[in-house]
Amino acid sequence: MITNEFFVTTRVGKWYVDNGTESHGPYLSQRDAVADAIDAAKSVSGRKKPAAVLLKLPGSNAEVVWSSREELREANAAKSAVEA
Repeated sequence: MITNEFFVTTRVGKWYVDNGTESHGPYLSQRDAVADAIDAAKSVSGRKKPAAVLLKLPGSNAEVVWSSREELREANAAKSAVEA
């Protein structure tokens, strides 16, 4: 299953969200870019189409900051705990 990836990156002091060939921004802060990326990822994700937000800083590997798979797992765990 292919994950729809949203990369939060910085270029020339501004923050951007890149998804495939599309780039959104600039954002004034990393926090704003990550929040917008998570909102966008949530809007396209589903049980059969996972999405992830990754932070990619210059000179480092991309780091997952949000994943629909993790969110689904946490929701299921919380539901199970309530039902128990």
